[in-house]
Amino acid sequence: MTPAREMIEGWFASHGWAPFPFQQDAWSACVAGESGLIHAPTGTGKTLAALFGPVADWLESAEGRRLMDGSATPDDAPPLRLLWVTPMRALANDTHESLSKPILEMGLPWRVEKRTGDTSSTAKARQRKRMPTLLITTPESLTLLLSYEDSAKTLA
Repeated sequence: MTPAREMIEGWFASHGWAPFPFQQDAWSACVAGESGLIHAPTGTGKTLAALFGPVADWLESAEGRRLMDGSATPDDAPPLRLLWVTPMRALANDTHESLSKPILEMGLPWRVEKRTGDTSSTAKARQRKRMPTLLITTPESLTLLLSYEDSAKTLA
C-alpha cells in the first residue's frame, strides 16, 4: 500500500470507517491517469470516492511528498487540482463542508473555496489571480469563468 493510501485509509479508520472497494478502485484509477463515472446509491460515499482520487494523486506527486513533510504554510497551497461542479448553489455550502473536513483533518495544505453567485467580488478577484487547490462552483459560475480571456491559463 502506498503512503497516500495509508494516509487516506487512516483518515477513514479515524472515523471508524473502512473504504468501499468502489472507492479504492476510483482512487487507483485516478492515480493511474484514468477517468470514469462513479455510480453508487445515495449515502455510500461517492463524494469521498471522487475527492480522494485527486488527493492520492497529489500525495504521490513530488510536490505532495515535499509539502507533506510538515513545513508547508498556507502560501504553499498547490494550484488548482480539482474543479467540483455542483448543480445548485444551495449544494455548494454542503459540498464545501464535506470536502473541507477531510482536507483539514489530514493536514493537507490545500485551499478549498467556493465560487457561486454569492461569492464576494473580493474573493472572485483573488481567485482570478490564484485559484484555490479545490474550487467548488456551479455551472453558471463556471460558464462565467470560461468566458474570461485567460480562462485556459487560469484553469490549466
